[in-house]
Amino acid sequence: MPHGAPQLPLTVTLAAVWAVFEVGYYSLYVAFVGRLRRVLARAAVRRRLEQISGGVLVALGVRLALDG
Repeated sequence: MPHGAPQLPLTVTLAAVWAVFEVGYYSLYVAFVGRLRRVLARAAVRRRLEQISGGVLVALGVRLALDG
C-alpha cells in the first residue's frame, strides 16, 4: 500500500477485487470440469488420473524424506 494512503478503504477494496477474481476463476473452473464430466467419469481416464496423482504423491514423499 502506498505510504499515507487510507488503509481500511484500500484494504477492503483490494479484498473485494480479489474475491471477485476468485469467484470468476472458480466459476470458469467448475463450468470447464462440468463439461468434461463424461470424459472424466470413464473408468480408464479415472484410473489414469489416480495413477498420476499417486505418482506425484510418492515423488513428493521421496523428496520430503530426502530433504530431512
